[in-house]
Amino acid sequence: MERLQVLVALKRRNRFFNLSVPAYAIYLGIAGVVAVLVLGSLLGSFAVSRLTDHGRLGKLARENTTLKAQVASYAAAMDTFRQFLAKAEQMDNKLRASINLPLIPGDIRLMGIGGSQPPSPEPGVDAMLRRLRFEQQSMAEIEGAVKQQESRLTNMPSIWPVQGWVTSGYGYRRDPFTGARTLHPGLDIVAPAGTPVEATAAGHVTYAGWKSGWGRCVEIDHGGGIRTFYGHCRSLKVSVGDNVFRGDEIATVGSSGRSTGTHLHYGVLAGGSWTNPGNYILTQLSAN
Repeated sequence: MERLQVLVALKRRNRFFNLSVPAYAIYLGIAGVVAVLVLGSLLGSFAVSRLTDHGRLGKLARENTTLKAQVASYAAAMDTFRQFLAKAEQMDNKLRASINLPLIPGDIRLMGIGGSQPPSPEPGVDAMLRRLRFEQQSMAEIEGAVKQQESRLTNMPSIWPVQGWVTSGYGYRRDPFTGARTLHPGLDIVAPAGTPVEATAAGHVTYAGWKSGWGRCVEIDHGGGIRTFYGHCRSLKVSVGDNVFRGDEIATVGSSGRSTGTHLHYGVLAGGSWTNPGNYILTQLSAN
């Protein structure tokens, strides 16, 4: 068996020792040192790994808590928006009813889709976005209808042309001059001479002058086939081609033409035919 001879000298006492160590013992020692070093390295790596994983887990846990809070916040916001959209849709139908637009059924507003569609991470959000786009289109339709009605109302003869007393209404009566039963195509409103006569709606003056039987008179075209007529005036304040607005002074009360006394004859033509002016007037006659 191979052995390793080691000579140890002690100088102080001038003595020597001769040690004989088997070779396998040296190999075992070296192997043990290497094993210790390898084991220490493995344990160190394991400890570092555990510490690193623990840090990552802690970070992930914190991120998960934050995400949960955000999801809860988004869910609350979605619920609030869903309620708001439902109220907006209810108001939409109320507005439609008020301006005579057809109502939209609830199942139509859900805006369902079919066929092959790409997957959506959040179908509820897509559904609400479709409802929102539909509501935007509906509101645009309502806005257009309101503008049309606003224009129509602006040009609708809806006020009294003069404050006074109605002495003869629209309809058939005995003509005060001939005694024959004829259609009286308007309202006779008695008021003091010189009382301002107002345009009952916005429009364009198409006639301002003398007309047989009616004396000094004004005719205004309001668009949409509606015209108003003001007869027996004392003086005229407008000329043909003038644009007037509701409430503008266009003449004064008189007794010109074929008249039995001071008054204003007020008439409304729809589509070229005389109609009852009272069907258009929305205000009260303060003199009555």
